[in-house]
Amino acid sequence: MSFTSPRAALALLLALAAVAAGVLLTAGTGTARAAAPPPGKPAFQLPFACGTTWQLDTWGHDPALDIVAEGNPGSAGRPVYASAPGTVSAAYWNNGSGNTLQINHGNGWFTAYYHLQEAPDAFVRVGQAVTGATRIGSVGTTGASTWAHLHYEQRHRASGDFTDESHRVPVHFDGVEYSGPHAEWPSVTSRNCSAPQPAPWAGCPAGHVCFYSGTGGTGTVCTTATDAPSGTCGLRRSFFNNGNPQPGYDHVYVGFAEGGSQCLHYGWAEGRGDFPPGGRTIASVRWGGECP
Repeated sequence: MSFTSPRAALALLLALAAVAAGVLLTAGTGTARAAAPPPGKPAFQLPFACGTTWQLDTWGHDPALDIVAEGNPGSAGRPVYASAPGTVSAAYWNNGSGNTLQINHGNGWFTAYYHLQEAPDAFVRVGQAVTGATRIGSVGTTGASTWAHLHYEQRHRASGDFTDESHRVPVHFDGVEYSGPHAEWPSVTSRNCSAPQPAPWAGCPAGHVCFYSGTGGTGTVCTTATDAPSGTCGLRRSFFNNGNPQPGYDHVYVGFAEGGSQCLHYGWAEGRGDFPPGGRTIASVRWGGECP
């Protein structure tokens, strides 16, 4: 199942339906409803770092959302933050939702986070107070999930500290509603600016070297955890993140198809490095110890 773009016919039908309902359109594929959130609903934000962009999709479970990084260059391991201040009300494993968290935001409002990569109590504990700057987990593929994404829900229940899917309500981020059957929003920017802005290379999984075509750590063109990339990587400029914590193997020797090589001398702590502008094609990658 592709997450990148809906069929043209479906997009047209959604657009016509949106116009008929008198709603606003975003990106031509999903509807951001003009109606304001219900009174008393918290000012929920995307549960990701400020300024990062994400794809949202309701698939077949509107009003819940499935979320991946825009273009889905690799979402696994991306930090997940609380959508608003609150208290962790549940942290558990479920065969369907995998590692799962619920946060109580007060006045009957809750959020739920499915398929987290780590154990649900890896970052927070039940009863812990959180804010939008609190990391609660990472995007993962646990439970019945077969691809790395965050399944996200906003819920309302007047009483009780535990909710289920029967309490789901349409999702609002930054005061805008994202809902509708089989709707998609391919580029939504997080305004959760209480969360720290990630380093450009932060999306590279530990134990891998990632090369990016953009100077801001965007546009991944090669990710490898072995001594050879999956294919040649044409670059104009690149950041890298060597996340291998094994002592003596925190450096990477890169050979170029155009000739020559370069040793990336940074480990996890610094986690970054640039190739000179002008274009390079990575022909080989070799893990090793200190650069000469």
